[in-house]
Amino acid sequence: MAHAAVVSLQQKLQEMLKGDNSRYPALRQAVSSWHAFLEDSLSIRNAPEEVELLEKHVKWMATELLGSIDLYELKKSTIGSFYPKNWELFQEEVVTAGSDSIKAYLMKVMNSRNDNDALLTRDTVERDSEYSPLLQATVLDLDNDLMTVKSRLIGPPSKLDVVSIVGMGGIGKTTLARKVYDDIYMEHHFYIRAWITVSQMHQHREMLLGILRCFSLVNDNTYLKSTEQLAEQVYRSLKGRRYLIAMDDVWDTTAWDVVKRSFPDDKNGSRVILTSRLANVGIYASSGSLPHYMRCLSVDQSFKLFNLKVFGRETCPLELEKATKQIVEKCQGLPLAIVVVAGFCSKISKTENCWEDVAHKIGLVVSRETEECMDLLALSYKHLSHHLKPCFLYMGAFPKDFEISVSRLIKLWIAAEFLEYTFEMDFEEVAEGYLKDLIDRSLIMVKKRTSSGKVKTCEVHDLLHDLIIREAWKERSIYFTKSNVILSPSVASFEHRIIFNFHRASSTRLKIIYHRPSLPHASSFLCFGRDGTPGSCSQVDSFITFTNFTWLTVLDICFQPFDHLPCEIWQLSSLRYLALASFTVLPPSIRKLRYLQTLIRYSHQASICLPAEIWEIKKLRHLYFRKCCYFPSFQSEQKDYPGKSSHSNLSLTRLPNFSYHPGESSRSNPSLTKLQTLSYITFGSIKRRIFKGMPKLKKLGIRESEEEHLTAKKMSRKLKKLVLLEKLETLKCFFIKPWILKQCDVFPPTLKKLTLRGCQLPWNQMTILCMLPELEVLKLKDYAFQGSEWESTDEHFQRLKFLLLDGTDLIHWIVSSIQFPKLESLVLKNCYCLSEIPDDVAEIPTLQFIELYHCSPSADVSANRIQEEQHNMGNDDLVVRIHKFYNCET
Repeated sequence: MAHAAVVSLQQKLQEMLKGDNSRYPALRQAVSSWHAFLEDSLSIRNAPEEVELLEKHVKWMATELLGSIDLYELKKSTIGSFYPKNWELFQEEVVTAGSDSIKAYLMKVMNSRNDNDALLTRDTVERDSEYSPLLQATVLDLDNDLMTVKSRLIGPPSKLDVVSIVGMGGIGKTTLARKVYDDIYMEHHFYIRAWITVSQMHQHREMLLGILRCFSLVNDNTYLKSTEQLAEQVYRSLKGRRYLIAMDDVWDTTAWDVVKRSFPDDKNGSRVILTSRLANVGIYASSGSLPHYMRCLSVDQSFKLFNLKVFGRETCPLELEKATKQIVEKCQGLPLAIVVVAGFCSKISKTENCWEDVAHKIGLVVSRETEECMDLLALSYKHLSHHLKPCFLYMGAFPKDFEISVSRLIKLWIAAEFLEYTFEMDFEEVAEGYLKDLIDRSLIMVKKRTSSGKVKTCEVHDLLHDLIIREAWKERSIYFTKSNVILSPSVASFEHRIIFNFHRASSTRLKIIYHRPSLPHASSFLCFGRDGTPGSCSQVDSFITFTNFTWLTVLDICFQPFDHLPCEIWQLSSLRYLALASFTVLPPSIRKLRYLQTLIRYSHQASICLPAEIWEIKKLRHLYFRKCCYFPSFQSEQKDYPGKSSHSNLSLTRLPNFSYHPGESSRSNPSLTKLQTLSYITFGSIKRRIFKGMPKLKKLGIRESEEEHLTAKKMSRKLKKLVLLEKLETLKCFFIKPWILKQCDVFPPTLKKLTLRGCQLPWNQMTILCMLPELEVLKLKDYAFQGSEWESTDEHFQRLKFLLLDGTDLIHWIVSSIQFPKLESLVLKNCYCLSEIPDDVAEIPTLQFIELYHCSPSADVSANRIQEEQHNMGNDDLVVRIHKFYNCET
């Protein structure tokens, strides 16, 4: 978390300097030195206590400076006389003093680092092995995995090949590798075999000695040889022989690089098995071959494993069956968790009440029964680079078993200032890279993907969630509290990153928390219902009213409705992320949140009009209103605005003149240069001067409002202004009046994803959509196109990968495979009239999925026929799924 504090401080300094890098050179240089030291400290493999203490000092100093700067800015905004006299005082007392402290500290760091560079790494090869006693005697149902890996070991190619086994800690990678390695057939197939455990703190010399020990070629003289001599001895021992080398628990690519030179390739079918928690390591070592990814056990597999460990058979007593299934479901398919809990259950009374109690307290059972389990998982956390640790720990803010929206998670990471700024990439792109890294390290599980293949939702395994809470407490950096939990004085020692995560509760004892001294240090306040869904929490209103969250950067109370937003919200000057359930008016006070990046309103209630002050918030990146909003325009442009009508229910939202904007924006050139998401706005809000001020807008959602009275001509004229958005990639257009859009040649050529709803265009207009050169995802909902026949003979969607038809009167669809050369997924929903899926669809070479939701029986039959024909032709890659009812949206 020291890294997160330093990154936040660097961003804060950039905001203060506003491009003038001549100020505070000593401070900037010192902070850069901190950052460099933290990056370099990763290279000290054994992480000695001295380095950890120095990192804590970095964290403390950076946090103190952040707090001082925030305090100055708060006073500056509330006390007019504070500037400039008190700024000079602030500079003398904090900035200068801080710089002197940093210089002295840096000397200490450099001296300590030089000392530590000379330290020898400890021999922890065996101790850190995942092949622990917990799993050694475990019988896992790995038949499918076993057959897959064995076939890769004994099959083609004849050249030396690496088979990587990848998965999260405790999932059974080592168990699988050991089963393969000890298989009697492998003993006969390979002339020579060796098993070494690499671990995080690998040494080239120890790995070579480990291989030679397996060949019984180690004596007193062997230890006198140099590393190069040992490497040559291993090479000569393997030369000309078909061998199998198992490298267990590999943590970085360097471990592979230093030993691969000792593995000769005699084109005789020699193999290397490599296990790792890190996908990039497995991919790197496999040189083009895909790793074998270990998956969590199914419920049935978990049930059998648990019963074998407790009862010695695959079944359990009938009276315990229900409770047993509850227990294994809570383990979420992780063998390590199942073994630990099974060991506990084998020692307690075998009654239904006792076992139901275990099901409710799985996390406590695992953590109390054995530290070995948590320590094994903690290796993954300790191996994380500095910039990933706070991102991973922040996920503890979400409840267990919570399906986390990736879009929401990324916005929270950015608001918490965990990301390092780069000129090459946006923060969102950096965050996506962080997420991929955590997924590749098997710390995050992918739950759903978007239609374009990106990760849409993710989840943290319950055991890893427990690990997050444990590590956050150890580092005294993030404190998580739930409802009915009282903050103790010790929480005051947590630095800046305190997260309040209140579940819905009717009797939350919030008043006890109000006056605790730790509250001003809270940075995030997130609320969830008991199941993570919207609900009610009558206490939140008073909590916001009476609590002074001085440095709050994230406020997410997505299920607490407000008639009038508490005025205290506008005093949260550091706020970067604000998500609320509903409000009827957004006041001009929004201008006070000058650091705000994300504003979300979840409500489906009536549309609201944004105040003109929204233009003053220059750091806005995402504006999301689930229903709709009217975007502020100019006095001269309000003649066609629905708010001008005295008969409209929006008559009180008349837009003020734009003339009072101070300094930062002019009346003629308003701009939100960082805005990337704007959804949803009315068609009436589409104006040239508005879109010209949003040069980086990537996602736009537009809804036709019932109050709008636009003719087809006006509608087309509005939509043609979309071409001003040169970065626009995703567009959603929802219509109420089907006749309003007569043609669709109004969409910008940059679009990659397009969703249309309710416009009832004729099918022949599809010829215009296929001319969008970058279009990859097309979703047509609620009679976006209308007509009984679609003959797509003249259309060629050169890049389209995903096509959704949801709600249509289409009966006959005539199509050729060459018209969709890259289509991967075809989804049909509520196509009640469709007679069949064209046979030519099956001829599309890239097609992977056909899914039908509540379609006609004849369409279902044709889908099944297509799958059967493709399987008979040897195409097992095509998956067909048929659902008669559904509750989700695509």
